[in-house]
Amino acid sequence: MDPLLSKIEALAEPGCYLLTFALDTGEDRELVIRMRGDEPIVPAANSFEGWTPGSRVVTATVAAVRALHQARQGSGGAIQRLLDVEGGWDVGIGNVVLSADGAPTCVGHGELTAAEGGVFRCGECGAAARYAR
Repeated sequence: MDPLLSKIEALAEPGCYLLTFALDTGEDRELVIRMRGDEPIVPAANSFEGWTPGSRVVTATVAAVRALHQARQGSGGAIQRLLDVEGGWDVGIGNVVLSADGAPTCVGHGELTAAEGGVFRCGECGAAARYAR
């Protein structure tokens, strides 16, 4: 039996999607697919039985992710967006969020300070994020 795609979740990084599959063993398996343009980067490292390039499940999954990605890009989405800095994870794990006023904010210490290149940093803990408008 093919793995059953049970959920697609859009992640904070633009073009990244977390997929959850129900396996015939009763286990769930998660994979991250990153879209670059209209082409997906399909993982091999965390693959499972039945997840082979060209297989029915991979072909159908890529089509579903591509359709969701295109719909999200066409909807306009949020104009203001927080992104992790290169090598960072503060946005992805929720250390940095947008406040109700739309300011990049450290959840533990308050509003971040603007630095170069659209990067904002917390003066106390060093949490950082890029802020795209």
